[in-house]
Amino acid sequence: MKKFRRVLSLILISIMAISLVGCGEDKQENTSGMYVYFINKEGDELAKEEYRVKSDNVTSQITDLLDALSKDGDDKNDKAAVPENVIVNGFKLENGIVTVDFNSEYNHLENQREVMCRAAVVLTLIQVNAVDGITFTVNDKPYEKVSGTKLGVMDASSFVSMLRGGDDQFAVADFLLYFGNEEGTKLKKYELKNANYGNKTKEEFIVEKLISGPNKDGYTPTINKNVKLRSVSSSNNICYVDFDSSFLTERSGVLDEVCIYSIVNSLCELNDIHEVQITVNKDSDIVYHKKISLREPLIRNLDLVEVE
Repeated sequence: MKKFRRVLSLILISIMAISLVGCGEDKQENTSGMYVYFINKEGDELAKEEYRVKSDNVTSQITDLLDALSKDGDDKNDKAAVPENVIVNGFKLENGIVTVDFNSEYNHLENQREVMCRAAVVLTLIQVNAVDGITFTVNDKPYEKVSGTKLGVMDASSFVSMLRGGDDQFAVADFLLYFGNEEGTKLKKYELKNANYGNKTKEEFIVEKLISGPNKDGYTPTINKNVKLRSVSSSNNICYVDFDSSFLTERSGVLDEVCIYSIVNSLCELNDIHEVQITVNKDSDIVYHKKISLREPLIRNLDLVEVE
């Protein structure tokens, strides 16, 4: 009988050991790798770090990811996408759409910072299998930009221009830019065929081309070559272009309207860009040379284009 009990005890111990191993394997199988998006220290690019969620429960995954978005990354240069003063009140998931609700501090984020935050949240949460899109609210009211534009449902395609072209050094496309005419009084179309934009976004390529100037006679540069492009990104059909302070002081020999709308019209030639918000050191509360307000996004102006 004692021998039987010893054998039975060994069998029970073996079963428990197998069960524990099995539980460990199940836990490992339920652990999936995703990415959490952060903002670099300059505040003009997204960075990502691998993140492992340990649950198949969608609510738990979203909760974990939102929590991670409010913390700095493992790399000391990767800063939290959601600033410390911005609080996530909660979220709800209905029919594949996650509505993330923030406190009122979200309304006070500077333009570029808000776009980067929004992009990081969307690109992070869209990885959850049950999520097809994301919307934002502030204290349970639809988030509305300063211009009055209400955001719709967003997914990764809303921020495709913020994801650089990767390692494709042979990416080519046709571009239509606008430089000044010889007198600098009108815009003049400037075509680039099969232009290699490499691993830059199309928006970045366009603005850098405007700064470098035309390579043909009959055109006048619209942006001084000393001007530095700090960042460029797009979301919800608006392109955000940020220059350094030299944009306000360095002239290029064209009318002020020609300078501003060379940027706006050139970027609006891209299918997904309908408006352009120009800032200087992330500040949009500017009247360019006391003539053109930059407080709101601008739409293209074809009246300035020289008739061929």
